[in-house]
Amino acid sequence: MKSQVALVLSLFFIAGAYASFLPDWTGFYVVFGIGFGLSMLVPAIWRLGPKRWVYLLATIVAIFACFYLKIRTPQPSADDISKYAPLSNAIVRGRVIESPSLTRSERAKFLLAVQEVNLSGKVNIKDLKDRTSSDPSSNATNGDNDKKFIATSGKLYVTVPLIEVTGLRVGQEIELSGRLYLPSRADNFGAFDFKSYLARQGVFAGLSGRSLVMQGNPVSFGEWWFISRIVRAHVMGAGVPEGSLLSSLVLGSRAVDLPSDLKDAFIQAGLAAVLAASGFQVTLVLGAAIALTNNSSLKIKFTVGCCCLGGYLLLTGASPSILRAVLMGFGSLIGLVVQRRSRPVIGLLITAVLLLIYQPQWIWDLGFQFSFLATFGLLTTSRSISERLEWLPPAIAELLSVPIAAYIWTLPLQLLVFGKLSPYSLIANVLTTPLVSIATYGGIISGLLAIIFVPLGAAIAWLLYPLLHWTIDIAQWINNLPNTSISVGAISIWQMLIAYMLFVAIWLLPWFAKMQRWTIAFVLACVVLFVPNTLAQQSSFQVTIPAFNDVPIMLIKNQNQTVLINSGDRQFANFTLIPFLQKLGINRLDWGVSTDTQPDVSDGWNALTSSVAISQFRDISLGVTPKPYQDLQQALANAKTPLASLKVGETLTVNNQVQIQLLNQSPDILKLKTGDLSWLLLANADPKSQQAIASKKELLPQLAANVLWWTGGQIDPAILQAIKPTMAIASATSVVEEMVNQLYEAKVRTFWTGRDGSIQWNPEKDFSTLRDQQDSQSPI
Repeated sequence: MKSQVALVLSLFFIAGAYASFLPDWTGFYVVFGIGFGLSMLVPAIWRLGPKRWVYLLATIVAIFACFYLKIRTPQPSADDISKYAPLSNAIVRGRVIESPSLTRSERAKFLLAVQEVNLSGKVNIKDLKDRTSSDPSSNATNGDNDKKFIATSGKLYVTVPLIEVTGLRVGQEIELSGRLYLPSRADNFGAFDFKSYLARQGVFAGLSGRSLVMQGNPVSFGEWWFISRIVRAHVMGAGVPEGSLLSSLVLGSRAVDLPSDLKDAFIQAGLAAVLAASGFQVTLVLGAAIALTNNSSLKIKFTVGCCCLGGYLLLTGASPSILRAVLMGFGSLIGLVVQRRSRPVIGLLITAVLLLIYQPQWIWDLGFQFSFLATFGLLTTSRSISERLEWLPPAIAELLSVPIAAYIWTLPLQLLVFGKLSPYSLIANVLTTPLVSIATYGGIISGLLAIIFVPLGAAIAWLLYPLLHWTIDIAQWINNLPNTSISVGAISIWQMLIAYMLFVAIWLLPWFAKMQRWTIAFVLACVVLFVPNTLAQQSSFQVTIPAFNDVPIMLIKNQNQTVLINSGDRQFANFTLIPFLQKLGINRLDWGVSTDTQPDVSDGWNALTSSVAISQFRDISLGVTPKPYQDLQQALANAKTPLASLKVGETLTVNNQVQIQLLNQSPDILKLKTGDLSWLLLANADPKSQQAIASKKELLPQLAANVLWWTGGQIDPAILQAIKPTMAIASATSVVEEMVNQLYEAKVRTFWTGRDGSIQWNPEKDFSTLRDQQDSQSPI
């Protein structure tokens, strides 16, 4: 009975924590209503379960959790460094609180606890470096410069050139100069929200650093000393990237900078959990500690186990997954000492509550969520799966049941967040689990020896090279298989909740114990997850204009037909377009259209061709094409994708709802039809080109359209009069003020991506912007 009470209280606390995202007092009302309703309903149905007072108490706990998260939501203080942003040239002093790591743009990043800021930015950094090199203990500033600094507080997200962080450690006092800025919200639907991500860590400003100066004596000792010796031994023995992978298996990817291509390969193959130090590694550490003290007293076992867990926690850092695993490990040790049968599910939920009390914002951390769901699946479902695989040898059944259970319980969340499936994930995990287990054990031994003598640790790492190399080969082989990643579209939150309710029912209710009923419930969960999206995609009609600099980009999705006009550069395609296509469930572009061959407009096609199929491609090309576009032409030829240039007057008919016509070339003018709405794309037309357009009397009548779509510059009044738009959309960071006034006087509703973010249209809801949606949501 006590375990049931703990279960209900823990679940209500977590539910109340999630309800905190609702605005104002809505979360409290929702929690109270649901809690009171369950207290009336559940005891009447589940007579052997907790009494009514337990649910009433749990409702109070949930309300407390909701309130607790709201008051613990980070907010900038009165003297936070963010109050001075943006500033093109600032100098800040502070203390490094996070080890530097590598960004994808090959810069170093870390967090800085700010102490002082110089808003004038006039300290001579070169002189500072000269004085610091001659006297390391000096702060290298004179009295006049010190007077320019004012006290401030808060944390900064700092990026600097990689060479600047050589020898930089946590705890080091530094002074750096650069551009102080406010992190921006996501500009595109489904894009990574950098501002919210930093805000959850209590960071409200960033600094793009140009130069860094260390102050005082460098930090001589810390956990970095152990980590550096372990990583050095692994790389020395196994080389790169195998040695880096070994360090990641032992310490986690947060402690080691893995090459981006290797990290992406593992993620795409469904092996992301391999790179994150979590319960698997903690289980190995704890198992080794107990095995080594097998003939010792319980007190010694407990002491050695605690020391191993504490040391591993210090080395890897306090990430949510590691803290969860370490706390569960401590619970297992306590159960061993008191000789009582542990209840792992209850322990897992209590661990979640303790972690959320310590750091409430982890409730929104994907690593925290995936880690707990995977562990929950292992505890509740792996044994049942293993029993249903009794026709296999026991060792193989056990090997298969673990990844299957984790995959089932993380699938709904994965579909909600990413909208894609990794169909070979189970195969990849089954094939790599034995290799990873042996390599992790060997890596731990290698690391312990490296702390004493680096070459000795390197010798053990050298022996592990084949296992690591085979693991990488498996990941790359999986990624070369057809349909290694399938976009099915992001599901709604109600679909995820219903699926998890069915999973919990399968686990808890005896009625589902029989195989046939269990199968029916699981199939019903799959129907809830996949069928609504499939039906919705058959009838969807949506036009999206993403926000990317001054590049006109449009994605048209009409039923099963998809058209993309322009791609942006490679980085935009990788980190914005491809994830957006995944969330829409798009695996194929029926038409790709490029209006310009320049890299900032068309280089993204090179990234898209490796992720989605393109059935037809058209461009509007004149003159010599740059190298990236030549690479695209070769990639399309290799994929046997028809490529042709769009001719003036030619019309692409996608279906009876979508058409694209080239009205003029140099400057390029495209006219689009989406349902009953007509669009006119006028891109990069300078005044001289516009005069040429205005002089073509036969062209002007063809310009009439409902929507003017352009890049934010001034448009000739004659052309604007010919278009007669009721709506104007600029794919631009800013719009000429005179043009804004001109459209306002003409009573033309105007949007631009630099102000409004990504813009969408569909026949039912008309036009909507990303900023409208963000303003209606919680800031974090």
